[in-house]
Amino acid sequence: MISREHTQEALSLAYVHALAGRAGLNIAAKPIFDYGIDGYFYRVKMRGRERVETGTPVRFQMKASVDWEHEEEHVVYDLEARAHRTIAERDPGDVMTILILLCLPRDEVQWLTGSETEMYLRHCCYWYRTEDPPTDNVSTKRIRIPRSNVLTPDSLQGIMTLAREEALAGR
Repeated sequence: MISREHTQEALSLAYVHALAGRAGLNIAAKPIFDYGIDGYFYRVKMRGRERVETGTPVRFQMKASVDWEHEEEHVVYDLEARAHRTIAERDPGDVMTILILLCLPRDEVQWLTGSETEMYLRHCCYWYRTEDPPTDNVSTKRIRIPRSNVLTPDSLQGIMTLAREEALAGR
């Protein structure tokens, strides 16, 4: 049996794959060597009769956790300091990087259920992007993700549009 952490990782990857597919995006996830980036989203367009990746990709780092809480209009999560530096450090011209956090119930039995008519993954993924400088903290950085940042096919399309606009503006 795989570890609890690997189960969480598998669920977050499946969730993000499903959303990307529904949004019509290609996804490249889990590189051979993981230096803090778990994957990329790419737009796809038709070129003649072929589908090709196009535009500016968006990098993402995925986390899945039961250690989160709702605090009014935010999801509060203690992100590892190294992970915060990965999403916050961005040289001019670098592609956008977001964090994707799958918030799971504390009870492992409630994470995923299925039947003949549906599969139900409890809670959701939120996306987070920081304008803060990389943290100097050693262990964690507390982040507050707006609860409106639920990751959906529409929000993924919006993120891709924002990344393209920023790339064109040279940010």
